[in-house]
Amino acid sequence: MAVDSEGRLVAVHRGRRGDPPARVLDALFRRGPGMAPTDRVVAVLPDLTLAESAQRARVGVLRVGAPAATAVPPLAGWTAERAALAGPVAMVRGGHEYDGRVSAPLDVPAVAEFARTCAGKVDAIALTGVNALENPEHEQLAAAVIADELGPDVPVMRGAETEALGLLERENTAVLDAALVSAARVRIDELSAAVRVHAPDAALYLVRGDGTVLPSLDAYRHATAWRGAALGGLLHGAARLAGVPSAIVVEATADRAVVGTTLGGLLQDSGLQREIDGIRTGLRAPRLTVIHRRDAGFTGKVLAAVARARGGRDELPVVIVGERADEVPDPSGIAAIRPGDGDLAAAVGAAVAEAAGSVDRIFWQGTGGGQDSVTRARMLALDAALRAGADPRKLRETPVREALMTYVPVPAARLQVTAVGPLLESADVAAVEP
Repeated sequence: MAVDSEGRLVAVHRGRRGDPPARVLDALFRRGPGMAPTDRVVAVLPDLTLAESAQRARVGVLRVGAPAATAVPPLAGWTAERAALAGPVAMVRGGHEYDGRVSAPLDVPAVAEFARTCAGKVDAIALTGVNALENPEHEQLAAAVIADELGPDVPVMRGAETEALGLLERENTAVLDAALVSAARVRIDELSAAVRVHAPDAALYLVRGDGTVLPSLDAYRHATAWRGAALGGLLHGAARLAGVPSAIVVEATADRAVVGTTLGGLLQDSGLQREIDGIRTGLRAPRLTVIHRRDAGFTGKVLAAVARARGGRDELPVVIVGERADEVPDPSGIAAIRPGDGDLAAAVGAAVAEAAGSVDRIFWQGTGGGQDSVTRARMLALDAALRAGADPRKLRETPVREALMTYVPVPAARLQVTAVGPLLESADVAAVEP
């Protein structure tokens, strides 16, 4: 679908399930020959799987953290089948302490030797440094050394590009992104070519699993971030179709029902890390309840999930969409909203998707105390949202969530905050959801 700068529908194309996104986009532009110049295309791409990359990408895995972080090696917990995608795996001296101080000097010759070992054997590198979120210097330096040895055709995925507390979770995410980078590039390049034909000046964004967006130039490096994009976009889009900023959304299909909550443009967080192909990643998982139709008492379980999602927030409306929306009754005492064009909810979600930046890390509270840490967390989140394309004039923030770390020997706190805002506006926006 295509909408103008006022949010009015300009053109719609309902493709068939499985249609390539580039074909959908081509058909959409052909249906709207009178559209004004399009300045932005936002796409929902299908999830990528390791099976699609198994024959394309081999990954060299390097951890910068010896001797402090060698007890649990890279790929710990991976099945032999999953771990087979890895080429050379190594741990080298280096890394930082929790407060950013150097824990050991980076062994630059060892990094260069690892890179030479990978030459001709891998398609991408996954590089993770200990406490690189607090101080990325060794991770960045190691990435530069590897790039010098292997050249620009072998991308280097850094663990600190994922905002996650755990070393293993950041490392796993970097390995998965590296394994998927070739397949991701193929999909994005196909879509980019279609965009250039119809809207050569348009910026291309992809919807993330939380329903926000990331620029296409970053998206090929972060294929795991698109996981669940169709559902994330659908939850936001259903609320927009219903004309409400926040809602409990039920999507009912022939196979299942999914219940989720969108609050002011953000999906409710489950507090859990997302697992991909059985591998724990650094990506936050939204709070969703999935009920399969084969389950006994299907309708009752759906209504119970809605009641749990409300959780005392009686003001939240309930929106029901999907091909089997008419089979889900209104919850007791609630007149559910069943918007027209509910089949376009994911595309609507893409069209109105915002850019966000989140911070979730432990801050050492030094001489400046807790307020300095809160200020820094907020600025990091704002900066991440701006890099994702948010309009700096329209950013808003969630309240900072703080949890004191009482079990560490120095004053520290885990801080979580998200900044979110609409993308910079210009002309028409085309949204693609195959």
